[in-house]
Amino acid sequence: MLSAFKYRLYPKPEQEKRLNRSLLSLCNLYNDLKAEEMRRYREEKKSTSKTTFRALALDARKHNAQLQEIHSQVVQNVGDRIHRSFRNFFEGRARIPKWKKPHRYNSLTYPQSGFRLNPERGLLLSGLGYVRIFVHRPLLGKVKRLTIKREGDGEWHAIFITEREVPAKRPIAEISANRIRGADVGLEKFVALDDSTSIEYPKFLGLSETKIARIQHHFSRKHKGSKRRLELGRELARLHLHVRRQREDFQNKLVHQVFMKNDVLVLEKLNVAGMLRNHSLAKSISDASWGNFARKAIFKAELLGKHTIFVDPWGTTQFCHNCLQWVPKDLAEREHKCPRCGIEIQRDVNSALLIKRLGIQRSPAPDRGSSPAEQGPLPSLREWVSPSSEARSLSLQG
Repeated sequence: MLSAFKYRLYPKPEQEKRLNRSLLSLCNLYNDLKAEEMRRYREEKKSTSKTTFRALALDARKHNAQLQEIHSQVVQNVGDRIHRSFRNFFEGRARIPKWKKPHRYNSLTYPQSGFRLNPERGLLLSGLGYVRIFVHRPLLGKVKRLTIKREGDGEWHAIFITEREVPAKRPIAEISANRIRGADVGLEKFVALDDSTSIEYPKFLGLSETKIARIQHHFSRKHKGSKRRLELGRELARLHLHVRRQREDFQNKLVHQVFMKNDVLVLEKLNVAGMLRNHSLAKSISDASWGNFARKAIFKAELLGKHTIFVDPWGTTQFCHNCLQWVPKDLAEREHKCPRCGIEIQRDVNSALLIKRLGIQRSPAPDRGSSPAEQGPLPSLREWVSPSSEARSLSLQG
């Protein structure tokens, strides 16, 4: 499996200037390659291959003195980036690549060589020399590539991508039910578990929203290109970066806490992009970042040799986990009261119990992986439900 290790860099003033110049040169090269791709497609109706992009990047390096100061593989990587961007566009996964602005092109990548980490002297980068680095945790695995990134607050980071062995997993059938947790994510409670525990979400964006709105107001009134607008833009970027780091830290700790006590986590496969069309809740849903939480759960499970199972979210809030009776509820109703078995519990806990039941009873027989794509068809209540014209509702089979 691939893992990322991120360390803080402390370049000297001259090294920082050279890094900024390198990013500017690579940004211009990216835009030139995009223009060339658009010209070729317009005239020849053909897309450019990755090999051709790399050749064009190296050819541009021969005629540009600033690009010659940058490692050749870093220049080639720009061709890989623009090729991947157009592939995603042609295959319907993304929009057409935008023209890059210098302040938005913030990273350069060494795919194989051009760098070396020395615990005593620092990080050796081709053309820069040794850069001071704070290695706050051991670098595990075989290093595959290195990315140097400039964050919005002006800090520099080195991100090592390493390859490590995946620990063996126990089959789900051998795991006891008390080591399996069903989780229902929401806005009222970030996560409600089937054991009746719940975790509040600190709403990090709300804590900084007033300050962000005030700075954004002043930023919008400044002239483009002015020094004050630039300063406010950097301050705004630092605030958003602070919120993102708070959110990531909270989710990383929560995922770690869950998997330290359990072997399987069952989650709903939510269509977050579709839910964001609800303009009344879009900001809160974005702040909760359920998609990132699910990705962190997948990675943590792989890292520890545990499992993450995804189920279809259809009906998980409308059925009783105990007797599978249909109990319709609107969004404002937070209690679950079943008219058949008489059980009364919180709505989110009932959903978590039903999600766990789905994950246990409908989990794939062979464990093909943790991601939904590897699991095949998601376990769903639809398999248990059939239309009932007489009751004009949904009744469960069995």
